[in-house]
Amino acid sequence: MTDPQLIGIHLGTSEVRVDRYDAAGTLLDSGEVTIEDQTAVGWERALRRAVPPLPDEGICSVASTSGTLLVVDGTGEPIFPPQMFYETAPAYAERIDRAVASDLQNRNIALSATGPLPKLLKLREEHPDQFTDAEWVLPPTTWLLYRLRYGRSTRWRNVEIDWTNALKFGADVRPAMPEWYDPLFEALDLPRELFPTIRPPGSYIGVASGELAERTGFAGTKLYQGLTDGGATALANGCLEPGDFCITSGATSVVKYVSETIEPHEALYYHRHPIEGYLPGASFDTGVVFEWFCDRLFDCSPGRGLELARETPPGEEYQVFLQGNRSPFFDPEIGNSVLGMTHDGDLSSEDVIGRFARGITTGVALAEHNYISIFEELFGTAIDEVRMMSERSATGEDPVEWWYDLRASIWDRPIRKMKPRTTAGQLIPPALITSLYDDATEASDRLLGVQRRIEPDPDVGGIYEDQRREYVDRWRSVVELY
Repeated sequence: MTDPQLIGIHLGTSEVRVDRYDAAGTLLDSGEVTIEDQTAVGWERALRRAVPPLPDEGICSVASTSGTLLVVDGTGEPIFPPQMFYETAPAYAERIDRAVASDLQNRNIALSATGPLPKLLKLREEHPDQFTDAEWVLPPTTWLLYRLRYGRSTRWRNVEIDWTNALKFGADVRPAMPEWYDPLFEALDLPRELFPTIRPPGSYIGVASGELAERTGFAGTKLYQGLTDGGATALANGCLEPGDFCITSGATSVVKYVSETIEPHEALYYHRHPIEGYLPGASFDTGVVFEWFCDRLFDCSPGRGLELARETPPGEEYQVFLQGNRSPFFDPEIGNSVLGMTHDGDLSSEDVIGRFARGITTGVALAEHNYISIFEELFGTAIDEVRMMSERSATGEDPVEWWYDLRASIWDRPIRKMKPRTTAGQLIPPALITSLYDDATEASDRLLGVQRRIEPDPDVGGIYEDQRREYVDRWRSVVELY
């Protein structure tokens, strides 16, 4: 009997990507299309254009951004436009905070102004008549899976959600089987019936049979619970065993560590690991900061900014301290800080840009290094290697590769640069549940891959030894100040 093919759909922040693999991990075909309109119709349109030819049968799962909210009726039709992950409802977040904040913190339930529940409360208050038609409150991952599962006129039954997507909707991830925290919904007067049953990632849903499935070629494909994009990239980085540590770089830096227990820390939030254990981590703006400075202040492309940064000798950059509203602790009022600039009339404009640009790239690496220190201290472990993957490479291959080299030297640790296979990561749970592979190690060996191993340069690392210590001191000062 031929092994089934694996099909991963990534409903990203700006595009839809569909990849098709065989059981050996070979990428057979793929398609990627920009999302022109952030609506359910826009997502369906992008999926139809992105999907490559598919087999008659296969295993399919979906990953999408966490925090985006859809409120739908009994047949899955959105009642409101998607409330995107970057949209905020601060006044309603404050209401939640006043009602149940201390209790939520004790249970590792993290809610913020960009989370689904504040936006849900806002919709209910501003559109009470429309809200009465609501039957399900869903993330994009769950919505797309069940849109493929059912026809448009079919009532959705027994809807379930994976536990990684459930976290920001009010799930308590500490029990063996994560569960909704009922006192939260009671305090907010939200019917629990709106929220699907929580299930492990990779759980079987059913066979795709709706109109969207017919139009895209998914009809007959078996559907399995998916992940958040953060969970998918953690698996794609090979974070499978306790002690594994990874950073996904792009517009943000997303750090993840695999732990067996929850150890509270102000700089971390905890997901349940898609397979076993927990995923403490953090996410903070980094790449987008660099691009903003290049565009708004340096008047050059990010690629050119990285070239000038690479040409600046180590140690001659301006010292840039990066803190964001999510790091080293959550505070939406905090902005980025820039320190250590000096006036030097002998420098050309490009020299100044190079020093500033290298300062930002160095500052990013130092901010990421702090999390290595946090995890080592919190869990009493040694992180001897960092797994890394870039979510995009729009700034150009060579300059981005140089940034990996700089990180390895500043961190004084080798980097295992993984192939950018987010869709393969999200397929590991269903592949294990269907016994396509014997264990997570075999799944990783087949589906994932290493692009190269990057060793630290001790000469470059020695230049930044003092900066590493100074950066930690500044971080602690910011925490104490706020």
